[in-house]
Amino acid sequence: LTVKEKPLAACPRLSFFPTALYQSFRIDVKAKPDFILFLVSRLLIIMALTTLQTFALYFLKDVIGVSNPAEVTADLLIVVGIGMLAAVYPAGRLTDKIGRRPIGVFAGFLGAIGIAVFFLATKYGHIMFGGAIIGVATGAFMSSNWALATDLVSKGEEARYLGLTNLATAGGAALARLAGPGIDFFNRASAGLGYQVMLGACFVYFIVGAILLMRIKVQPK
Repeated sequence: LTVKEKPLAACPRLSFFPTALYQSFRIDVKAKPDFILFLVSRLLIIMALTTLQTFALYFLKDVIGVSNPAEVTADLLIVVGIGMLAAVYPAGRLTDKIGRRPIGVFAGFLGAIGIAVFFLATKYGHIMFGGAIIGVATGAFMSSNWALATDLVSKGEEARYLGLTNLATAGGAALARLAGPGIDFFNRASAGLGYQVMLGACFVYFIVGAILLMRIKVQPK
């Protein structure tokens, strides 16, 4: 209520016909190739983060074998949150100084390192260390990625493009849940194999997401 905003010159009529919906979601792929790379990269990294969050309790229970998986999962989420809070503002400041892509790429590769720690973990301390790494990666990614999104949007269509960015966020979170049947399938073949496949997929998501960010050529405004 207290924010002052300059009104639009004209307010177009809203329509929910299929053609109007198509225009709302349409992206000129040839004109905006960097934005497509950005969306896919964001989708993959969000998938990695959400997969870990969704299946952490079962991983701790079935693979690490902790006595109280719910309590350890809560500890892990706290450590991730602390790491994220510690990183998000410094990463944002650094993003303004050296660019959006370097921080985003760093976050992607750092997230992959965190996954590797989980893959090798056998004790409570290993899990907390991996969680701290994932937390820092998450904070750095969120700061730099939203800044990059604002650089890639088309003038006059900022809200639409940021809406599409949020679709990648929601889509990544939704697709991450589909890992569940795959985990069960591989676990039936060999105990714990499903979680190894899950971590391997998250590792690939982080790496490919970082590589796609490296290919974006747009310069900051």
